[in-house]
Amino acid sequence: MKGEPGMPRKAPEPNRIHLIGHGNPIGPDATRFGLEDVPTYVEFAERHLPAPLRLTYDMDLLTVVEEPWEAGRHDDAERIKDINAALRDRRTLAIVAAAGGAYFSRILPHLDFSPLTRRQSPLWMLGFSEMSTIVNLVASYRWGRGLYWLGPNWLSSRLRPAEAARAALGEFWRLLPEVLSGRRPTDAYHLSFEPVQGELVAGRLKSGSIRVVGGCLAVLAATVGSPLARRYRPMRKWLMLEDLKESPYRIDRHLAALKLAGWLEAAAGLIIGDFHMLNNDTQPAVLKLLEFHLPRKRKVPIVTTRSVGHVWPMSPMLLNRPAEVSVSGSDVVIDATGLR
Repeated sequence: MKGEPGMPRKAPEPNRIHLIGHGNPIGPDATRFGLEDVPTYVEFAERHLPAPLRLTYDMDLLTVVEEPWEAGRHDDAERIKDINAALRDRRTLAIVAAAGGAYFSRILPHLDFSPLTRRQSPLWMLGFSEMSTIVNLVASYRWGRGLYWLGPNWLSSRLRPAEAARAALGEFWRLLPEVLSGRRPTDAYHLSFEPVQGELVAGRLKSGSIRVVGGCLAVLAATVGSPLARRYRPMRKWLMLEDLKESPYRIDRHLAALKLAGWLEAAAGLIIGDFHMLNNDTQPAVLKLLEFHLPRKRKVPIVTTRSVGHVWPMSPMLLNRPAEVSVSGSDVVIDATGLR
């Protein structure tokens, strides 16, 4: 039924889940899942994603081959066009980044987030690591929902054998509708939807409500001076940081970038997630470095956790939305899942 003449058409219900591989290419991960190639990987996701949600993607962007010594990727224009089209389409319910990786931050200035100012229904952005910036940017809009959580390809490097990783991948797509509707899945076998478990290691903290922004330290440090970063500056919000493959002296540089930009002065508190370099735990080094970077005139509360970062299992964190904090002694539980 088309409706009466002259009556405005009803906006379509968002049901489009747009898959992007704009950081790491998907091919190597598909193989680790025991899937033959990228088309087989995509077919697997489509088969497990319940109707009426439908998977959309640009196969050319998913099958690209990364060339580290030749600027990484040569499809910047196509990647920009792809994301802008997904942001502009009112049918887009979520954009799912298959993985983190590299070569994404350079296209940020060319992304158009203005359609989010006209949204009248939520648009979700799921990803972590290299995708820290876009997750925060989407979360900064009224109808944006930025879920800092695993790119599903992360499962291929954390679970063995391939059959277990593949089962977890299927679970990701099967449970995605529940996550996007705000329900905490009750039949999750592989994935974790538990709140962040942490420890208060500095300052004082009471139970209550906070808002969290942040993500991968190196990625955030690269953007703090940009106009876009004003949208996720941690003004009176908690700043969550995590990273991997960064030595202490490089972590010091990144923290200095945040300090010089006024981020550490502005933050209401810090959540320090997992930091590691190869087999070395670098979280203790981060805490020591923070002694030289945090403002001395006030004792910034710091909570450490192993629930967030390049870890498994990984707790989802809904950014820039109210998160409930429960404190008992030094034990801290932060429910930033956004799930009921």
